[in-house]
Amino acid sequence: MKFGVNTATTNYAPYDTVHEKIATYIQKNYDYGHDIAKSIRTGQLVDLAAEKPTRAVATGTKAEKALLQPGMDIEFSTRMSAHVKREQSLQSNSPKAFTYIMNDYCTDGLKTQMIAITDYESNIRDDPLALVTAIKTCVHENARTQYPPVTILTHWDRLLKLKQAEDEDPPSYANRFEKKLETVKGYIGSTFTDGFAEQMPEYKAHAYKHDAGKITALLATHVEDEDARVALADDLIDLFSHYKPKETQDHVDPGFPFHLTPMSFALRVTNSP
Repeated sequence: MKFGVNTATTNYAPYDTVHEKIATYIQKNYDYGHDIAKSIRTGQLVDLAAEKPTRAVATGTKAEKALLQPGMDIEFSTRMSAHVKREQSLQSNSPKAFTYIMNDYCTDGLKTQMIAITDYESNIRDDPLALVTAIKTCVHENARTQYPPVTILTHWDRLLKLKQAEDEDPPSYANRFEKKLETVKGYIGSTFTDGFAEQMPEYKAHAYKHDAGKITALLATHVEDEDARVALADDLIDLFSHYKPKETQDHVDPGFPFHLTPMSFALRVTNSP
């Protein structure tokens, strides 16, 4: 697991995942590793000066001070020694962490990019916080350059140009097409894609109009459930649009298996068990 820029042939872990792994390892394995790990996580060097112990002075009578002060001085000295050690560890852990990140978590290409930064020697070398900041900037900027935002038009163009490969069987091609189609639907909805042919002028020019009111009224006397009635009416109207209506009584359907008019067909459907 390393920092790197994803390409067509390589896929690196997300920046945040690698970043947290580094901080966790340093916190666990370095002396006073919590301080440098916290600094790496927040991007700010911890302020140990705010935690610097202060010497307490005993109060009371002269005898009481003489009795209490030595113990208080010993406690101060112990705490101060520990604080100084924390400061020293933080200073020594910084270049150590820098080397660890650079050598173990940067690809060779990323190392080259880091070293090529103008202020690498003056502001980045031996500073793990500056290093991870530079890495994040480099990785994200390269990713944006290499992978520009994909537009809806791009997805639509890919769908229209999708072809079956020479060694690809029809089911595999159909599966690939469906996935592309679902991607497009995610952007523009299914109404446009599923009703594309019906919306074309050529399709509408050959569609016939029927009296939707009559069909709806007829279904209202035979179908009790409103949702089922609406759905059936829509299906019948769509189906009848492909057939020219017969307007005169001379063309009324005399009965199956003779030719059916839309209205007689609707009646037979609603009366079917």
